[in-house]
Amino acid sequence: MKTGLILEGGAVRGIFTAGVLDRLMENGIYYPYVIGVSAGGGNAMSYVSRQKGRTARMINAPKSESYYGFKQFLESHKMINLDKMAFEYPYKQFPFDFDTYFGSGITTEYVCTCCETGKAEYFGENADARRLLTIAKATCSVPMLCEPVEMDGKHYLDGSIADSIPIERALANGCDRVVIILTKPDSATPPTDYRKFRTVINSMYKQYPAFTEACMTRVERYEKTLRLMEQLEAEGRAFIFRPELPAISKFEHDAGKIMDSYRDGYSQADRRIAELMRWSGCDFRGEQVGEYAESEREGAV
Repeated sequence: MKTGLILEGGAVRGIFTAGVLDRLMENGIYYPYVIGVSAGGGNAMSYVSRQKGRTARMINAPKSESYYGFKQFLESHKMINLDKMAFEYPYKQFPFDFDTYFGSGITTEYVCTCCETGKAEYFGENADARRLLTIAKATCSVPMLCEPVEMDGKHYLDGSIADSIPIERALANGCDRVVIILTKPDSATPPTDYRKFRTVINSMYKQYPAFTEACMTRVERYEKTLRLMEQLEAEGRAFIFRPELPAISKFEHDAGKIMDSYRDGYSQADRRIAELMRWSGCDFRGEQVGEYAESEREGAV
């Protein structure tokens, strides 16, 4: 059986995912298929490159190095400077191991929403560093706050608009079961409802009517995906991690709250590591280092 790993987005809420993945990496658990959405894409990169602690440091970077916030607005006239995150971080503040990533043997995909069609498209890259980083930027490009990213003659924004939790994509790629890491504690915490911003979106993306429609129907698709997830979980085909603490803001600035969310993910994975291994049937790449491997968080936050 083939197991896939699905990583939901959520901007700073992705720190929870980073905590879970750091604990999995400590135990040598690397699934053969990984798909990330928005902030989940950043987590996917560090997971596949086996860089424990990297995503957590990026998300909780000092204000002087952060890619979002008031300081970025003053410097770049953007509340979110994705060029800094995508093209500067990997080479300077938070070096990315391209060699390990490209040589991992793990099939890794990123979800982007095509502005021209309003549909989800799925990208992977196994050799070209610039293209990989462009894909990572595209999947994270939040509507209204970021410009569309051009690739192959088309334009893309945040993958969560069209496919927030890409379960169907994982199944279509041959996964019999999926490990899903969510960034909200329960369905009572809804995704961003872009219907509230209908007038702004209609104005900003009037050249992309299909994208506007995708924004308006996002919640409906999300709820349908949750029903599929619950069905798979009942069948024993989905293993789900979700925060136990109340949801933090997508653009949380409180370092203490951010770190609490990281520890929530790490400790939950630690408690459930043996359960996960039994469920997985050791269906992962890498070396198993024991059900209760000692924590080795050098460099982690």
